[in-house]
Amino acid sequence: MAMSAGSLVFGCVPDSDDTTTRRLLDDFVGAVGRQIDRNVAAWIARSPGELAEAFATGQVDFGWVSPTLAVTAAELAKAAPLVRSIRQGVSAFHGVIFVAADSAYKSTLDLRGVRAAWVAPTSASGFIFPRLALAALGLDPRELFGTESFLGTHGNVARAVLSGAADVGGTYCVFENANPTANLLRAGFFDVSPNQQGRVLLATSAIPSDLIVASERVSSEIRRRLADALVGLRADAMAMAPVHEVLGADEFQTCDETVLAPLREQIQVGRQLGLWEERDDSPRDSFRLP
Repeated sequence: MAMSAGSLVFGCVPDSDDTTTRRLLDDFVGAVGRQIDRNVAAWIARSPGELAEAFATGQVDFGWVSPTLAVTAAELAKAAPLVRSIRQGVSAFHGVIFVAADSAYKSTLDLRGVRAAWVAPTSASGFIFPRLALAALGLDPRELFGTESFLGTHGNVARAVLSGAADVGGTYCVFENANPTANLLRAGFFDVSPNQQGRVLLATSAIPSDLIVASERVSSEIRRRLADALVGLRADAMAMAPVHEVLGADEFQTCDETVLAPLREQIQVGRQLGLWEERDDSPRDSFRLP
């Protein structure tokens, strides 16, 4: 079990799995471990589904998850939210439907029959909320697209759209003051391609920011110490650097289960409308990415 010898394992699904990402994650868990006087190791999952399964099997003790995964995954039903991410001073973000900046598609009305790329069925910004937003415009997402594929991460979706392997994608955006009509501060397609950027066609309603949750196997005392340590990282610039680079957060704020209540309601609406089904969310090989 991951808790043996007093050690802990932190799990996440970063946009890329490379030497730099692994080094940054090691720096992050090292800083947390020093704060709670425990050995903490990082574990990278290939998809949200794989991360949820790792919680269930005891391979992961606490981890960075989307709010939707926290709400929908049976493996996380008893996981306790520790902190939520704060970006540009806000604890919410938006989903968007986007195309490449030079795409001929100018609005969602142009998207009939196109190739759509999504993150995962459990992704709030990368699947669920964009479909709700399309339905609110009178566009049935079950019939709109020619093909739909799940690629596992926001980075993979951005690379597919910006390379032309997909026509449109779903990802996250952070807007100034959490206002989708204001300046775009951060997005899943930022920094993916040096020669190409994305263009937003549609922004969704606000989504609670991603969470770090702990397994029920972690004692209440360790949960409290973890939450305190994560919040306290904001006072350590060196410790926050990997948080910003890999998790995209500026700081963490303590939270509890109540932050997920509005999201649960939105997901129930989507289920009642039949906009999605619960299914496996492993990455598909539908696109050959550059």
